[in-house]
Amino acid sequence: MEFRVKDLFQIDTLKQAFVVSGKQGLNNPIRGVTIIEAPDIAEWINGGELLLSSLYPLQSYNHSEQQDFMAQLSEKKVSALIIKTGRFVHDIPSGIIQASETHHLPVIQIPKEVPYREIMYPVMESLFNNQVIKLRYFKEVHDRFIALTLANKGSGNIINSLKRLIGNPVTLYDRNFCSISATDPHLVQYEVLEREEADAARIDTEFPYYRQRAIYPEWGGRTCDHFVIPVETVNHIKIHLVIHETCKTVEALDFVAIENAATSLSLELVKQYAVAEVEMKFKDDLIDDLLHAKIESLQSVYQRANLIGWDLNKTYVVVLFRLRSMDACNEKEMDLYGYHNPYHRMLHELIQQELPEGTIRNRSDQLIVLWNVESAHGDKLACVRTIKEAAKSIQQSICKRVQHLDLQVGIGNAAYEISELPRSYKEAQDALQLGTMIKGKSAIAAFSDLGIYRLLCQIEDADELAKFIPHSLKKLLAYKQPNREDLIKTLQTFLQHHQNAAKTAEDLYVHYKTVTYRIERIKEITGIDMDDPDEMLSVQVGLKILVLLGDRPLSL
Repeated sequence: MEFRVKDLFQIDTLKQAFVVSGKQGLNNPIRGVTIIEAPDIAEWINGGELLLSSLYPLQSYNHSEQQDFMAQLSEKKVSALIIKTGRFVHDIPSGIIQASETHHLPVIQIPKEVPYREIMYPVMESLFNNQVIKLRYFKEVHDRFIALTLANKGSGNIINSLKRLIGNPVTLYDRNFCSISATDPHLVQYEVLEREEADAARIDTEFPYYRQRAIYPEWGGRTCDHFVIPVETVNHIKIHLVIHETCKTVEALDFVAIENAATSLSLELVKQYAVAEVEMKFKDDLIDDLLHAKIESLQSVYQRANLIGWDLNKTYVVVLFRLRSMDACNEKEMDLYGYHNPYHRMLHELIQQELPEGTIRNRSDQLIVLWNVESAHGDKLACVRTIKEAAKSIQQSICKRVQHLDLQVGIGNAAYEISELPRSYKEAQDALQLGTMIKGKSAIAAFSDLGIYRLLCQIEDADELAKFIPHSLKKLLAYKQPNREDLIKTLQTFLQHHQNAAKTAEDLYVHYKTVTYRIERIKEITGIDMDDPDEMLSVQVGLKILVLLGDRPLSL
C-alpha cells in the first residue's frame, strides 16, 4: 500500500492543485516531504521525497540551469515537485517544465494561499500510517514463514503461502533454472524475450532482483513479466525465486512477503544441505564398505541402508565417471577433484538428471554410480546400451559447456546381490582404465566389451603377464632401429584387418607397397610364421598385453 504522487489529490488542500507537467510520474512513490531552502537541495536528499518550493532559491537560474537542476532531482529519484506561484514567481519557468516532461518528474502548481504545513502534515500522517500498516503486515508475514520453517513444511508450502499473499503464481528454480517446486506447472517452462535490471528506487528493498519478459510454450504462447529473485545459500549456491505477474503487478508491499519467503527458502535449503551432508557421509561409508566387501553381517548392512531409505534388493551396475583435462600440460594445474569443484558438481548434477534415483559416491577424481537396472536379468546388452546412451548424453552436455574437459566412463557387469558389488566395481575400474588405453581419452567402455582383455586383466602381476608375450614378438620389441614403432603399429593394424595389406595401408595412410615391405621386414626380424594360426593368436595376445602394460619396462 504505497503512498504515491497521485494520492496527493485526495488531500483537501490539494484538490484545487493541478499537474503542470510530468504526468507520466504520477505513480512515483512518496517516502518523505521537505521544503527547498537552497539550490543545492539535491545533495541533501535520499530519494523519494516530495519537494515543496516557491522557486525563490532558483530565481536567478537561466533556462539551462533550470534543466540541470531538474536532472539532479530526477537522478536522486525525487517523487514530485510542488511549486507555489504568486509570491516570487507568477509562471513556472519553461526549463523546469521541459525537464519535468523529459524525466517524468511531476510538477504540481498550488496557489500562494496554501500553507506548506497543510500539505506536509497530511503527507507525513499518510506516510506514518503506511509504515504502521507495513510493520503490522511484516510481523504477520514474518510469523507465518517462520512457522512454516520451524514446522519443516518444505519449499512447496513456502511458495504456496507466498502465492496466496501476493496473488501471483510462483516457481522455485535451482541455479541452472531447473524447477524445484511450482504453484502452477504450466508456467515452469518459458523462454526469455528480454531482460532488464530493476529500478532499485521503484521498490523499496535491498533485496537483489531483476525483471524479464517471458513467453510460455505450454500456456498457449502467452507472455508476461517476471520478477526474478536470486537467493544465495550455503557455499554460494543460488536458487531463483520467480514471480509470474499473470494476475497483477508486483507492488512494494508484496516484497515484504517475497523477502520473508526468500529468507525461509534460504534457511530451508541450508537445513537440507546439512541433512544431505550427513546423509551423504553415511551413504558414502556404506558404499565404500559394500564395494570393498567390508561387510560384518548382512543384517547390519540392511539396517544401515534402511536408515537412509536405500533399497539394496535391486540390481545395480557400478559405473565410474572420471574428468580429465584435454590439455596434458594443464592437467596438473587444474583441480578437477572434490565435489565443490564446479566441474565435478556439474557432472554430479548431469548424472542426477539422467538418473534421478541413482546412488552417487564422490571419491577423489571419480564419481561412482550404482546404476539401478531393472532389465538386467532379461536383456543384458540392452542394459549396457542404455547406460552407454545416458553416459554419451552426459559427455556431450559437458563438451558443450566446457571445451577443455574429457569425460571417461567405465561400466561393470550387473550385480544381482550386494555381495557381487565388489566384482562389478573392479570390472568398472578395469573398463575405465582399459577403455582409455584402447579407445582414447573420451572412451565409454563396458567390461563386457573388452573381449580377451577381461581375461588378461585378471593377472595383476605385470611380470607374470609379460611371460605370455611370445618370443617372436619380443624380438621385434628388442629391435633398436628408429622404425621399430612403425613396424609394431603396422603389425597391430595388419592383424586387426585379418592380414589384409590393402585395408592396412588405407588405415595407416601409407602406400600398399610400404605395408608389404614392413610385413616382410617383420618376418625377417621375428621369424613369425603368419600362416600358423596358433602363432598368430599368441602374437595378437602379446600385442594386447603390451597395451595393458603401457610404458612399464619389460625384461626381454
